[in-house]
Amino acid sequence: MIPRLLRMKEKFDKYLAKLDQSPYYLAAQILNPQCRTSFLKDKETGGMNHEQRKKLMIVRKLWERFRDTNSASPYDKISEPASKSDDTTSLPAFYRTLRKNKEERTRPSSEDEFESYIKDSPINLPEDQTSVQWWAQQTIQYPRLLKLAIQVLSIPGMSDKPERVFSGARRRVPWDRTKTTARSLEQTECLTDWLKNKILDTLE
Repeated sequence: MIPRLLRMKEKFDKYLAKLDQSPYYLAAQILNPQCRTSFLKDKETGGMNHEQRKKLMIVRKLWERFRDTNSASPYDKISEPASKSDDTTSLPAFYRTLRKNKEERTRPSSEDEFESYIKDSPINLPEDQTSVQWWAQQTIQYPRLLKLAIQVLSIPGMSDKPERVFSGARRRVPWDRTKTTARSLEQTECLTDWLKNKILDTLE
């Protein structure tokens, strides 16, 4: 029994070490607004050693590659109507709100989104709010970083559910329905999953 437990621990440590080398696993921790870089910092000194800074650099490189190949949020492209003065009273309510949000939440143009994000302290989210929902509200302060965050945080922690989806898709397409398009199959699987998890109930 003991040799089996030791082999199990050895296997577990092997895969645990691989997690620390994965940029997406590290990014998922850092892009969690309740965590950020706190797990990398020493509890007593609040600093980072060489290995911890190396992990942060891995995520920073991932962000830089993503930033250079993705445009900003479409909200940044919304332009206000031409105005002869800075008086906002003549603007529609939508544009007044847009300008107010930009003035309150936009960081200096010289500051990188990722650097601005990791400088802030972790926050406590309400019990009914997920990290993805929090990021969906950051369209002005982090227009590019939120795209990376949502993609990373949407990755399943385990592969069992995607494997079940593949198996279910195969059962849904018998040999006499091989002309079913990939798009139709994707829509069917999405609806099935939404109905099972009662996601559509929130839209009523």
